[in-house]
Amino acid sequence: MRIDRLEIKNFKKFSEYSFTLHPQFTLLVGDNGTGKTTLLDALAIAAGVWLVNPPDSKLSSSGRNILSNEIRLEAIALNDRTQFVERKPVQIAATGLIGEQANIQWLRQIRANGQRTSNVEAKEALDIISTLFEQSQNGEHRWLPVLAYYGAGRAWLPSNNREPKAQSSSKNLSRRWDAFYDCFEERIRLSDLQTWFQKEAIAAVNRQGRMRPGYEVVKLAVLRCVPDASDLWFDPDRSEIVLVINERPTPFSNLSAGQKMMVALIADIAIKVVTQNAVFLPDSEEAICDDFPFVLQQTSGLVLIDEVDVHLHPKWQRRVVDDLKNTFPSIQFVCTTHSPFIIQSISQGELRSLDVEDAVVLDYENRSIEDIAKTIQQVDVPQQSLKARELAEATEQYYDLLQHPDTRESGELEKAEATYRQAAESYSPNPGLSALLKLEAMVKAKENTE
Repeated sequence: MRIDRLEIKNFKKFSEYSFTLHPQFTLLVGDNGTGKTTLLDALAIAAGVWLVNPPDSKLSSSGRNILSNEIRLEAIALNDRTQFVERKPVQIAATGLIGEQANIQWLRQIRANGQRTSNVEAKEALDIISTLFEQSQNGEHRWLPVLAYYGAGRAWLPSNNREPKAQSSSKNLSRRWDAFYDCFEERIRLSDLQTWFQKEAIAAVNRQGRMRPGYEVVKLAVLRCVPDASDLWFDPDRSEIVLVINERPTPFSNLSAGQKMMVALIADIAIKVVTQNAVFLPDSEEAICDDFPFVLQQTSGLVLIDEVDVHLHPKWQRRVVDDLKNTFPSIQFVCTTHSPFIIQSISQGELRSLDVEDAVVLDYENRSIEDIAKTIQQVDVPQQSLKARELAEATEQYYDLLQHPDTRESGELEKAEATYRQAAESYSPNPGLSALLKLEAMVKAKENTE
């Protein structure tokens, strides 16, 4: 599964928009309101073609269609008020890889006279997907993709809520299709995550304490992506995961927000991988220790992550992209960010800017944070804080008026002086500069009286 190009029409804020995607990692950047999350939503709808005809009744509500509130609204001014008119058709068109067939095109839309998502123009993709599902159900070994959408609040938990624990009473049987369950929901079910690790610990009891290969794959993925982590297990007394960081065992509930985010994100993706393609797991956990797991190498898919930098320290931001690409090399990631550290860490050809035209060819590799903030993120004078910039501008204006008394209007100098002193006071004034400006003012005042 891979999307190479996306074209949208009348979707949310966009009347029309199209862009190409990097086969492994695409980073969307832009100011708030430019439409980064909207593009992730459109990609989720395009990938939702996999669940138009789900292979399991459990997945009946897990698909992703075009919602009525995603139809573009155009503002019309009528006398004393503004009204909004729906613009249709709403179209999400994609070109990419489905199964082993490249350059497949499919279109999902709400027609001009329609109310629901139509998939008539996605027949070729749907036929390929149905064949793959049927072959898998008949016992043939077929690779199937991982699909996931993680929103900016993916692991958010209200402060007055208890940390989710494993649910020992869970009666759900393991199925391959569980990997698709609510895959576009944007949230990580932390209790389900804990329950998965609990089930693996219980399964180890029947294996004389040896963990199953699928568990070892997930554990390996987490340890590769969480800095300073060296071990991971499930604590039955606390009913939660324990992670060893800097040689100190720490329950999941005691981890920092950034650590929780990374553990939950990586574990959730890895669990989807081993659930979806368990048939390709090695026969023993020893094989995993000797080599990078084949199932991680080969599992494809599309993973969408909004604000990939959320809760992460800049040191973690600099490595998270490489960790994702190296741990899941066949999965296509599309992420958004506001962090220059994330932009600095990506490879050439992976950037798509909604602020700057032709951002694909911009040179952003090996550039300083200041250069990236200015050229990519359009931040004016990133080397200075806003207060420092205000002081510099106020100082320049005040000094210029002192030097050119003939051009200033009445009261303009006094106003400029007040603005300067206000800016200097809030920024911690420079005594030398203040003395110089005061001296300049005295000299100019004396010259004017002579």
